[in-house]
This record gives sequence, structure tokens and C-alpha cells, in this order.
Amino acid sequence: MRRFSVWLVLLVAVSVLLAYPITVVDDAGRVVTIEKMPMRIICAAPSATMFLQYLGLEDRIVGVTNWDEYQNAEKIGNMVPLNVEKILSLNPDLVITYGGFQLPEVAKLEQHNLTTIVLNATTVKGILQNLVLVGTVCGVREKAKQLALELEKFYTDIAKKAYAITLEKRVKVVYLLDVPGPDIKEIWTCGTGSFLHEIITLAGGINIAAGYTGPNGWLPISIEFIVSQDPDVIVVAGYIPGAEEEIKQKILNFAPFKSIKAVKNRRVYVYDGNLLSRAVPQLIQMIEVMYKDFYGGK
Repeated sequence: MRRFSVWLVLLVAVSVLLAYPITVVDDAGRVVTIEKMPMRIICAAPSATMFLQYLGLEDRIVGVTNWDEYQNAEKIGNMVPLNVEKILSLNPDLVITYGGFQLPEVAKLEQHNLTTIVLNATTVKGILQNLVLVGTVCGVREKAKQLALELEKFYTDIAKKAYAITLEKRVKVVYLLDVPGPDIKEIWTCGTGSFLHEIITLAGGINIAAGYTGPNGWLPISIEFIVSQDPDVIVVAGYIPGAEEEIKQKILNFAPFKSIKAVKNRRVYVYDGNLLSRAVPQLIQMIEVMYKDFYGGK
């Protein structure tokens, strides 16, 4: 946390001396020059939209993908493959993309001289760094700096409470990216190296998949493994607003889970799956939500 604060001070100290054009390094390690303040921005991933919304810059968004909840901009199609022709038609100053599976699309954008930055945070610190990066690129670095510091204090205060909980009293947690069914043998979850694993840990939970990892920290685990670990809490992603209770009942009624403590004690929590899958500032609020659900706010 102290290292983040030092990094933040250095970034602001350097950027305050600069006017456009400015040069930054994105999460893909690319050196990108921003020629002018971006006023027409394409969000090639929903997470990009959420960074701009958090900074109060949604009025600059001119295009989003079909997977985005934001409705006040033109749709550019799928995240992969990107419709470069549609993007060009919107005459953007900046395109913000996600790393991971979308990274190969960046080369297509570069071929058309589209200024592009890649966001791919895998830690809470990375989310805060991305917030300052986007703010700096968009000309609101001081606001971004202040918001990042506020978020850092917010989650640090909760993490201190969680840290005070003795190990034997901490809850074992499993995160399910989807609802299990009769034909499902494996379910994707978050392991070490994923931002959601860190969120669970900061909230005081012990992730049963902590000893494992995969691409960006995500991996499939078997139903048998989940049962063998006997988690105290099940966190499951929900993607349909208002369907939380239905999803919870499906978990509680899933026969292989009947012996799990989380099911016996009805400690199944359904959260917004879209939010949990995005490394964005809004996700950091979930640390408090999980902490309260795990320990009743105590």
C-alpha cells in the first residue's frame, strides 16, 4: 500500500510537468503517446466504460460494445473481433481496450493509427494504478489521484479489521463463476493471481483455490474438490437482476453440495457477476460487502 502511494506521487509529479502530447505505458507494456486531450473515446470493453464513469467522464464515450450496460453511446459490436470499420466511423481520439483475450485486437487498431491504451489489472493496486492512468490520459489526473487515495484508505481500513480476525475464525470461501448443474463437472473460480482472490482475502476470507492459478489467476475446479474443502461460504455470480434468490436456491438444492457447511448454514451469497468479473474501481466496494456478509460487520 505504501509502495502504491509512492508510485502515485511519482506519477503525478512527472505528469504535472507535462502538457499534451503526453506519453504513458499501459498494462501491455506499450509506450503510447496521447497527442491531445481525448474527447471522443471508444470503450472496447465494459471495464473501460466503468473507469470513465467513475471519473465522471461518461459524456466523452462515443462507442461501446454490445456487452456494455451503458446505453448513451453507439454500439460497435463484439469485443472480439472488434469492428474496426465501425470504430473508425466514430472518429475517436482514444480507444480503451482490455488485455487478456482482447489483446490481439490491439494490433488491428494500431494498423489504422488509432490511439489505444490497454488496461489489464490483476490486483487492487493495479486497479488504482489504472484509475490514475486513465485520469492522466484524459486530463483529470488530480481528480483521479484523489479518488485513488480515497479508495486506498477505504479498503485499507476494512483490511485492518479483517486482519485482526484470528486464522481459526476466518471463513473458508469458494467463488463460483456459474451455477452448477447435473451435467457440469467443473466450475471456473478465482485463484492466486486474480484480482477477485485478493478482494476475498482483503475481506477476511480464505479462498479454497488460493493454492492454484491459471490465466490471470482464473481456473476451473471440480465439484469433488469443492466438496472436499467444505467451505463455510459460497459466493456465486449472478447475471440477471432480481434472480438472486432463485440462484441461491439452485445452490442450496444442488445434491452434491448438501454436505457442505455453507449449504447447511445457508451461507450462499449472490453478487453481480458482471461487476465481479471486472477489475474496476467499483469492485473495491465489494470488499466491504463481503466483509459484512462473512462476519456480520463485526
